[in-house]
Amino acid sequence: MIQGMLNFEEESKMLSHLERLSLPKDKDLPPVIREIVTNAPENRKIPAFIASLSPLCAMCPRVRLHYYYDTRPSALLLQVLIEGAQSSGKSFAADIESLIMDKTLKARDKAMRRLEQEYRDKKKTRKANEKLESEPETTIRVVPPTISKTVLTKRADMYERVFGDTLTFWMFAEELAQVTDAGKNGYSNLRTIMRTSYDLGSLFGIDFASDNSYSAIVDINICSMFCATPAALDEYFDKKAIEGGNITRTILCKIDDDLGEDGAIFIPYTSEQRSAIDTMLARLMNETYDNDGGLQPTVDLNMSWLDKTVCKWVRGKGNEATLSGSQALDVFRKRSSVSAFRIAALCQYLYMMEENPTAKRSNSESGQTGAAGLTSIQRRVKQIYLFMAEYILQAMLDRWGKRFEELNAKREAELKPGPKENLFDQLTETFTREQLNLLIEKQGKVTPDKVFINRWKKLRVIEIIDKNTFKKVKSKR
Repeated sequence: MIQGMLNFEEESKMLSHLERLSLPKDKDLPPVIREIVTNAPENRKIPAFIASLSPLCAMCPRVRLHYYYDTRPSALLLQVLIEGAQSSGKSFAADIESLIMDKTLKARDKAMRRLEQEYRDKKKTRKANEKLESEPETTIRVVPPTISKTVLTKRADMYERVFGDTLTFWMFAEELAQVTDAGKNGYSNLRTIMRTSYDLGSLFGIDFASDNSYSAIVDINICSMFCATPAALDEYFDKKAIEGGNITRTILCKIDDDLGEDGAIFIPYTSEQRSAIDTMLARLMNETYDNDGGLQPTVDLNMSWLDKTVCKWVRGKGNEATLSGSQALDVFRKRSSVSAFRIAALCQYLYMMEENPTAKRSNSESGQTGAAGLTSIQRRVKQIYLFMAEYILQAMLDRWGKRFEELNAKREAELKPGPKENLFDQLTETFTREQLNLLIEKQGKVTPDKVFINRWKKLRVIEIIDKNTFKKVKSKR
């Protein structure tokens, strides 16, 4: 027991305070992220780091990893929220998204969407008896937040039909209000899907009788990034989202500029930086698709060396939750670690790809960078995990911790069992109708007092003194 407390105190010193942690220096960050953060102003370096994570994860759909507390494989799936007041400069996230996606997934999707549009045009203009060829089997990756559940299910099922495996969707919105407004229509309410899409292998299904609809049970995986004002965030993450677990699957990055502060200006990328970014993004595309347009094999990324650090952090926060009695801390710590672990895995993957620019792709590539190089990578990846685990947790606690505690307390109070004693036993030997009504109200019963009086009279457990006063009759044994 003493040893356990000593471990907790040691872990608390190392892990509890975000201000004691930091990301690696700009030059020591993984490729693509390094160029983005280097060119960000000081007050946007962490937001720029976070904004680059989810789109890069979407670019790595073939990576698999094992998280210590999970029994099944994980994928690089993240959901990022950039929160800031109006005119706070959240558009930097859109610039980062365009930098990563325009020449990669969006360019590939453009050709796919063109095939779909040509088919729709032919369908409209065909003659009455003209036979049309089969609908093209397209594998779209970039989807809008206004997409319907039916279309999303169909696109996910197409991955299985074409490739025999799943891929990751990319979803981005400069205004979270788009998602909220779309969600008001039941067919575009993606709250449940956003929960299941956080975990590889969590299935979602729809089944319609209509021939004009689409039915399937599929593994939908989504990486997303939404920008939002505080009011839009409050509207989207309502009571259901807080209690249902949507918030714990997110990485919240709040833009907190000082009053009157100038707008953040990012330095333009040099030609060398552009070349480095484009080269790595092209490599990521080649790690997803083979030369014939099929999928590359999955890569099993060895992250087991980080397990000890993960366990220390999760258990340390569990001890803090026990001492403080905080349900929010106890719940939020778990997925904070999961998201931070995925970020760490992404960074390790990018580091290793840079270390082996000409290496042949193989499932064993994940651990073959050489003893010195791997040690350096591990040190940076561990630093990233610890910083992001603390950052994600603290952001959730600051934004939703109090509300979560209130809702949890209310639910527990409502589920609290009623009094064990029955109504009759709680009355005094001689009682009045007024006492009975007060007790009925206290227990939340709706049966009128006269009903109880008549029943007890028939059972001969009371005698009537007058119309408003009664006395219990002792049973004869």
